[in-house]
Amino acid sequence: MSEQDAALDLSEAEAALERGDYGQGLELLLPLAEQHPLNSPEGPGLRLLMITAWMGQGQDEQAIATCRLLSRCRDPKLRQQAKQLLGVLEAPSLDRPERWSMRMPQLELNGSGSGQTSTMRRRRSRRPEPPPPPPTGPTRSPAAGFAVLVMAVLLGITLLLSGCVRIEADLDLRGPDRLALTWDVRSTQQRPLPWQEQFERDLQREVPGLKIEQTGPGRQQISSRVASSHELAQQIATVVAVAGRAAGVSLPPPTLKLEERNWLLGVQQHVQLMVDLSDLPEIPGLDVHLSLNHGQVERTAVTGTTTEVSWQGWRWNPLGLGGVVILMLLISSMVLQVVRRKLGFGFPELPS
Repeated sequence: MSEQDAALDLSEAEAALERGDYGQGLELLLPLAEQHPLNSPEGPGLRLLMITAWMGQGQDEQAIATCRLLSRCRDPKLRQQAKQLLGVLEAPSLDRPERWSMRMPQLELNGSGSGQTSTMRRRRSRRPEPPPPPPTGPTRSPAAGFAVLVMAVLLGITLLLSGCVRIEADLDLRGPDRLALTWDVRSTQQRPLPWQEQFERDLQREVPGLKIEQTGPGRQQISSRVASSHELAQQIATVVAVAGRAAGVSLPPPTLKLEERNWLLGVQQHVQLMVDLSDLPEIPGLDVHLSLNHGQVERTAVTGTTTEVSWQGWRWNPLGLGGVVILMLLISSMVLQVVRRKLGFGFPELPS
């Protein structure tokens, strides 16, 4: 089967599943599944469509077996979907109480049925008529207080979901006025949170030049390029604004200061990073950790306070050190020549 025919069969199978024709969808998907094994790039997606068809036909055993295979595939998103479907399929079924169902009496249509029918009609006629339904009046739009309540509930849910996360920020000094920042965002629930997904989409759209990697279940690593302190301060402010907007809160931009003094042999550096969380409400499970130069200086940012992390040290200048070595060699050579003349050897001469 060519790739064009396979793509056509796949589109027809998806259309059949959308209109509820699960049998035809399975007929088209089974040959494709034989052609593309589970470890191929198209294999997990085909199996996920087959699970949908089996669930529509009530074949839960085949769907459960395939879900267990997909829960070990390489794609983290498909693996998470397979685990969720497996939880739905393996959930125990509840018995429906008899009082929830209404049974219709069996009527016997025979010669004597007319007398029984007339008797039932007379019995029904003796029952009082049901009361009329109460008037509901015209439909009214929700009041302003209801909208405020809904917004408060949604904001609380957003803050709660965004709080179950640990954020680690490491500021690395690569050279004179050359810095880089790495963010490590980790979910405590071992799965990506809605806040993380929204945060990643907004970063890709608003902050160019960032490298975003999925290093594990519910774990993101965001790395910036090496830049000057001024450029990196603007980038940090944008990233914090995007993170606060994704969580539904407003955060002030952090302050980054770098002071340098060049002493020929090296550069004396003093870097200071200040994060203001005084206006951030208390979020359960939120852990913000700041560090400099891969953990040389570490601080934990606490909600409702301002956290400052600073570092001061030297960075040797290779050109300055090389110049000092050359100068010392020249001085040593001149001293040796003076000592040679005092010993009576005179100036060095070329061989005759």
